[in-house]
Amino acid sequence: MKLTDKRTDFVLRLSGIELGSHKYSMVCDKAFFELTGLSEIEEGRVNVQIEMEKSEKMMTLHFHFKGEVTVFCDRCLDFLTLPLEFTDFLVVNFVAHIDESFENDDNIWQLHEKAHELELTHFLYEAIELALPTQRIHPDDEYGNPTCNPEMLKKLAELAPQHEEKQETETDPRWDALKQLKINN
Repeated sequence: MKLTDKRTDFVLRLSGIELGSHKYSMVCDKAFFELTGLSEIEEGRVNVQIEMEKSEKMMTLHFHFKGEVTVFCDRCLDFLTLPLEFTDFLVVNFVAHIDESFENDDNIWQLHEKAHELELTHFLYEAIELALPTQRIHPDDEYGNPTCNPEMLKKLAELAPQHEEKQETETDPRWDALKQLKINN
């Protein structure tokens, strides 16, 4: 299957959908993360449950993400599997004319009222990427020791700058004069 074919898995068909509540589910797997070519995620499987509330002028989508992804550890560069579970939402306003000055917000989009589908690949990708922790490192064990690759930890310790005891150096006489001042209350 070509990656362009995979993108269709993340399109909601809007034509023929009645007003009211609807439920969908999607799976973001390794092929999904390969779609952008930019992903820090090596692989993963995230199930996405979508509850859509459609009215004449707008549609609200509530997303529930649950799964896990594999990324590189920031400290040892080995693979690290991170569990994910979070929610997000998207409000889509149906408009007769797309306002070119309107920039789609992260969670508020404009869509032409005659559009037949809503492509969610970019929204899902960004939601997952933003849910990742800023620092991605293997957790410490129950004794507080890092569980990263021991060879890499050893190499990092070797390359760490060595801190020598700082010797007292002469201080700037201007600061010494300021230290002499006393403030009376």
